[in-house]
Amino acid sequence: MSVPDMKSDINPLCDKHMVEMEAVRVRAKVGASEVWTWSAFRCSTRGCTRSFDSGGYTTISDGLIDPESGNFIGCEDGAMFIESVEEGRLIWRCSKVGCQQSRTTDRAFRPD
Repeated sequence: MSVPDMKSDINPLCDKHMVEMEAVRVRAKVGASEVWTWSAFRCSTRGCTRSFDSGGYTTISDGLIDPESGNFIGCEDGAMFIESVEEGRLIWRCSKVGCQQSRTTDRAFRPD
């Protein structure tokens, strides 16, 4: 399952558990009453409701997006995802098709 304008071969790690996320269809209330369905990635840890899509990382629980849960690190092209953890540092890559940018942060998401 692919997300429009996102690379089809990405394997984001959950920003909470650092485990590989799985491709899913997400359904959530957006705005006052509209319900949208879209492709995203969800944490594979039991009970975790963290998701990653073109808007970055967020928590979606019981069909509601937690507005305080966002974690967006990006470049001029789009949202970046955690690709790997190396020596305690997080390696981020842009999810947008055609962009090869990356960056590194510590585990508290502070830039190196």
